[in-house]
Amino acid sequence: MSVEANDRVGLTDAYATRVRADLERVDAEIVEVQARLKELAVDRALLSKLWENIFGESGPMSPVTEPGPAKAPQSPLPEEASAPKNGSGAGERRRPGGRRRGPLVRDVVLELLHEATEPVSVRDVHVALQSSPISPPGKVVVRNTLESLVAKGVARRCRDGQSVRYSVEQPQEPQTDS
Repeated sequence: MSVEANDRVGLTDAYATRVRADLERVDAEIVEVQARLKELAVDRALLSKLWENIFGESGPMSPVTEPGPAKAPQSPLPEEASAPKNGSGAGERRRPGGRRRGPLVRDVVLELLHEATEPVSVRDVHVALQSSPISPPGKVVVRNTLESLVAKGVARRCRDGQSVRYSVEQPQEPQTDS
């Protein structure tokens, strides 16, 4: 065999090895992307359910067909962000047509915290909301609502080992020098 033929065989083997490695790498990336897509589909389903629990309607959940520039999210219910125009119905959500929808989850959760004699868990609040006048939200909505109240300084979070319990933040009395 000539030197030139040996060089071609060696070069062909090198290319074959490189192409095989690239194919294996691409196959592995495809498997990773497919797994990530499954995770995103689960996240999307949870977010859709959360949207439905909060707003009582299916939200802007059209399937994504191709990547494009990100658009700023639009408020689906602009009337909810503003105060009631006639001063009545405070703490109630209104549908776009102006019909009352009932109390907000936040208001009912806050009422439950005020009624509680000791700190309560997310599960306690979730169970109590099953018999409330609102459509029962999921545990994630309850936890997020409680955390929102903590962030606003309305509620307090306390840990008991690995458990987290919530209570109403008591207003602090001003210290007076005696």
